[in-house]
Amino acid sequence: MSAVFKRGNAEVEANLTPMIDVTFLLIVFFVLVSRIVEVENVPMELPRPDQPETVRPGDEQRAVINVIPTGGGRASGYRLGSRTFPPGADGLETLADHLAGLYRANPGLRINLRADRATGYEWIEPVLAAVSSAAARVEVAAVVPRVNLVVITEE
Repeated sequence: MSAVFKRGNAEVEANLTPMIDVTFLLIVFFVLVSRIVEVENVPMELPRPDQPETVRPGDEQRAVINVIPTGGGRASGYRLGSRTFPPGADGLETLADHLAGLYRANPGLRINLRADRATGYEWIEPVLAAVSSAAARVEVAAVVPRVNLVVITEE
């Protein structure tokens, strides 16, 4: 008889000692790290500058111009806030005047331009010209017209 059969069938046993050691090491690590973080975190009242160089962008830093679609790649007007401007030369001139007032109040204003996918560029370009004209009307050197074209990415 061979020596293999004398010992009997091999049994599978899980040795949990290394896993328990690793678990205790992780517990010790997280306890030490949490105490170091508590020591480094000192409660204090940080200063708030009157005229900070950087500000968080908020609603006061942007204006949204919507190109109102009518179908067939055309537009029936432009909406800025609650005001609607007709697409003709008079409406675009009024839009430029309104934007100039917004630029005077906030020289760092950013314009978000929203249009339907089917709207033709001939309805977008006049808005870009109105934004540029409005920025030129303001005598503040810090006014740089910035227009973001709003798109929806498809996944």
